[in-house]
Amino acid sequence: MIEYPGPKVKRPPRDSGAHFTMGHDDPRRRLLRSAAAVTLPTLISRVLGYVRDLLQAFFLGTGHAADAFTVAFAIPNLFRRLTGEGALTPAFIPTFTELKHDKGREEAWKFANLVFWDLALLMAVVTGVGLVGAPWLVKVIAFGFRDVQGKWDLTVVLTRIMFPYLFFVALAALATGLLNSFRRFFVPASTPILFNAAVITAVALGARRATEPALVFAAGVAAGGVLQLALQLPFLRKEGMRFRPGISFRHPAVRRVGRLMVPGIFGAGVYQVNFALSRMIASGLEKGSASALYYASRIEELTLGLFSIALAAVLLPAFSEQAASGDVEEMKKTLGFSLKLTSAVAIPAAAGLAALNAPIIRILFERGRFDAESTAMSAVCLLFFAIGLPFVSGVKVLAPAFFSLKDTRTPVVAGVIVMAVNIAGALLLMGRLRVGGLALALSLSQILNFALLFVWLDKRIGPLNKGPLVAAAGRSLAAAALMGGALKLAWPALGIERAAFPLQAAGLAGAIVAGILLYAGLVRLFSPRDFANLTGLVWRSRLK
Repeated sequence: MIEYPGPKVKRPPRDSGAHFTMGHDDPRRRLLRSAAAVTLPTLISRVLGYVRDLLQAFFLGTGHAADAFTVAFAIPNLFRRLTGEGALTPAFIPTFTELKHDKGREEAWKFANLVFWDLALLMAVVTGVGLVGAPWLVKVIAFGFRDVQGKWDLTVVLTRIMFPYLFFVALAALATGLLNSFRRFFVPASTPILFNAAVITAVALGARRATEPALVFAAGVAAGGVLQLALQLPFLRKEGMRFRPGISFRHPAVRRVGRLMVPGIFGAGVYQVNFALSRMIASGLEKGSASALYYASRIEELTLGLFSIALAAVLLPAFSEQAASGDVEEMKKTLGFSLKLTSAVAIPAAAGLAALNAPIIRILFERGRFDAESTAMSAVCLLFFAIGLPFVSGVKVLAPAFFSLKDTRTPVVAGVIVMAVNIAGALLLMGRLRVGGLALALSLSQILNFALLFVWLDKRIGPLNKGPLVAAAGRSLAAAALMGGALKLAWPALGIERAAFPLQAAGLAGAIVAGILLYAGLVRLFSPRDFANLTGLVWRSRLK
């Protein structure tokens, strides 16, 4: 039996269930309204992100320049996810919330100001080291590129252009955490819109005339990082932050954040670490493997962004407030509610991606240098990513609960186990499935990650009422399986695979809408109560 490695808290009485029904001022209703505030800008950002990826597919395809750019961008992006929202935000928000709850806003803002300038200093040092050590970083992360003439050198140049992005986006992640702690979600969720717009603008202005279009993409990334921070600074001042220069690593709360961040760098970013490892392994496979993983992951992130990422953004502040007030029972209710809602959305989304993996990739990306071979490689990755999608969504619900309890150690223990399983699975599966085996190993490792976190959280805060959660997931799985099977059979019957792009795009959109309606109808057939609660949630979450 796996034992939870950290301290336990007193267990409250067993939760009566994870139901959707809510009163007029129920905290879960407020949670949904907050998630709705994140969903719209996230949706816009994902649409622009698709335009950005479409331009990348058109100009770079899955050739050597595409592999070089995706790996070069992955280096500062991985650092950003580990040191920014990956470790800093989970460590900072609970501490800031507790300080604000116990000592008032003035003391909390003094602490936030110190963290801002401490982080700026640290990121300046890290950025400088990254610029100097770019050749070493590329050698480690993309060791296979040295065998292709010019590919390694291009990756180094692109890394140096994009590494300053880390400085600005890490501070932007801190600003996001601060605004979220005051339940300001719309503006922080809008910052990726500016990032995507910066890249799209740079490409539109310079890619066609550039000898190497990948350099234009890199310049757009650097500019996007500046804009993500700049948008949030006026809103932070409005909330009370004054940005008075001051550095102190001895403040008790700063030291506490530092202690929480060290394990959190790995624990919170385990999926990003595993994905980086998969890219490292892919760099030794055939041309286009690293970029095929990237394009498939972008579709997965687009799907996650429509709901799971929006929900995760508001869960950490909600959990932190409940933990600061000692209301573990309310935390359990919020957790059960969020897991049930996540399964109702993520499971059918995964079924849809699995059923329409090839048409989605072909219609969204196959043009310019992105050819039929690129589609085949990326579609296989998307199929295997779909398997893990519900569990990635579930981890985004479970992890904030640990962070709100100032427990970053448990996700690290789970992360070490998950990383070992991912590496072993990748090496075992890549021989037969090639890059698809790397995607499948990632998904299997996330299933394990979800299982470990769920079991250990159940021990930490007391037994969760698993019956309603399992039953709801089972009904969603049955309805999603029938829906996915119907889409898989119906798509070839449309006969539009060789039709003009507008007809193919209309057919895909129609298939997605039909799948949603069929899933909703099946849920209504299997469980009228679930259907009524789900439709009621959509309506009530829009009410003020």
